This record gives sequence, structure tokens and C-alpha cells, in this order.
Amino acid sequence: MAVVDACDEWSALREVVVGTAYGAMFPDEDRRMIEATMPVEHWDEFRPGHPFPAWITEAADQELQAVAELLESMGCRVHRPQRIPWEGLGGYCATMPRDSLLVMGDRIVEAPMAWRSRQHELLAYWPLIQQWRRAGARWLPADVDLGMDLLDAGVRAPGPRWVIGEGRPAWDAADFLRLGPSTVVGQLSHVTNRSGVDHLRARLGPDIRVHLLQPDDPHAMHIDATLCPLREGLALYNPDRITSDAMRGTPLDGWELVPAPRPEPNAGPPPRYMTSAWVSINLLVVDDRHVLVEAEDEKLQTLLTSLGFKPLPSPFRNVQALGGSFHCATLDIRRDRRTWTA
Repeated sequence: MAVVDACDEWSALREVVVGTAYGAMFPDEDRRMIEATMPVEHWDEFRPGHPFPAWITEAADQELQAVAELLESMGCRVHRPQRIPWEGLGGYCATMPRDSLLVMGDRIVEAPMAWRSRQHELLAYWPLIQQWRRAGARWLPADVDLGMDLLDAGVRAPGPRWVIGEGRPAWDAADFLRLGPSTVVGQLSHVTNRSGVDHLRARLGPDIRVHLLQPDDPHAMHIDATLCPLREGLALYNPDRITSDAMRGTPLDGWELVPAPRPEPNAGPPPRYMTSAWVSINLLVVDDRHVLVEAEDEKLQTLLTSLGFKPLPSPFRNVQALGGSFHCATLDIRRDRRTWTA
């Protein structure tokens, strides 16, 4: 049995990293990046050295711990990142391991992230990576100059005017989803450029196809609030950002594509500093029956039940305030191998 082995988003989960909210800081990024990607009502809160409110990070850590314990009770082996003093490193957090690392088969690929505040994020996962390397996993570091300022360096790619240029390869792992041992789908965004996609293709090799979807999202940053594969041949999608017609001729052609219900506005605290309401479909599929979903998202739970799943409602609003939900806050290390139809 391979120590690292995951190539889709839905096979039975056996081993996983669950993030931590310890020391989480507002990302210290250029105002142009904040305005391109973050909700307008919170722009002025993104200040250097400004931590998230302690009541949110403490509650988020409780939510993450509850998810870790739930997954352990279902037979998953759970790992947690190191606690890193992000304030001293000009960093952000280790709440979202899915953003910085991509597991594909037995590979662990480091994402050459665009944000300067995430350059040291690997420190939180390094002891785990070393452990998996010693056990036979293939570790593929970014091997690019992460210090280059992408907002001012390099030509712009054609198409929508993304805030980053093409001065160096950049991609976030959360801009990509795995649909099987030979297929990855993703998008260009304010944190993923064309040279980054080429970098990922080279890292994965010729046997794995990386296909770009084209959501209609001027603030694009991470695809997992736009598309959520639930099992082979079935996916939820965000009807505000992409249509089923737009997925014809892609690896999702022929899939049952179900529009997700429109999320309810956030009724109260905590504020969604870094996400839209569509973070609701940032789900974690645990196996062919169970899906982690926010406890208050009742319409989504009803839809999942109608599709043959048993939702696992878990409070996660405070984690969402830090920039993601169940998919972002976990990194699947091992899922069951299975027989593929395509």
C-alpha cells in the first residue's frame, strides 16, 4: 500500500491533513491583489501585522478539531500541521493545506504560490512531507523564485486581466481538481497564470492531462467554490460562475451536472473576510455516502440527500472566515484505489 495515494476527490478517504488556525494573520498582500480577490466590505482590514480576531481563530480551531475527531471516528488517519508563529514570518496561516500542496497519485507537488505572505507556508507541513518522502512518496518542490513580485513583473496573459503577470510560474493547488488517475481540471485566476499551468503539467508528466475550464468569475481565486465533484460522473456547480454548456467538450462532458442551491446570506458573525457565500459548496467527500457540509447550509444538505448522500453537518463558519471551507481545510493523502471506467 502506497503511503501517499489519491487521484480523485471522492473515493473513500483513508488519510488526511486537517489544518490549524493557530496564529492566523490577515494576508499582507498588495492592495491590488486584495481588491481583485476579496469582498469589498473587508478590504481595509487587510493590514500588515493584523491578526484575525482571537475569538474567530479560537472558534475555528475548535471547528477544525471537531472535524479531525469526526474523520478519525470514521477510520481516517488524521495529521495536523506544525504550529508556526506567522506574525514573525509575515505569513498568513496553515488553515488551508489544500491551497499549497497537490497530491496526485504518489506525488506531493508544492505549488509556487503567487501570494508573498504564503512563501513560508511549507514550514507547517515539512515534518509530514519528510515522513512521507522517507516512506516512498515522490516530493516535487516548486523550484521557482518565489520572491519575484508577480504584480509588476512579466507580460499579461491574453483574456481576462488577471492581477498577476507571467513573470514566473504561479499556481495555487486549490485552483485544480482531480477527476481520476490521468485527469486534472483547473482554471486561470488571480493566483494561477498560464506559465503556472505549464509548470504543473511538467511536474505531473505526460500521462496526466490538465484541462482548463473557463468560469465567468472576475474575482477568480480557487475553483473549489465553483465546482465540486461528488463521485465519478456527478458534480455540483456554481450557476453564477459556470454553466453545464460551458463544460461540454471537457473531461466533465457526459457527467450529471447539478446546480448548487443559492447560498443564504451570512446571518451574523463571523464575517466572511475572504470568501463569497459560495464557499458553501467547498465540501469534503469522505466516501460514497458521506459528505462534510456546513451545519447551517440546510438547502445543500437536502440536495445532497436527494442525490443519495448522507450529509455530515459540521459547524465551520469561523474556518470560512479565514478563507475556505472543508475542501480547502483538508488535504487528502490517501484514498482507496478503485477500477476506473475511463
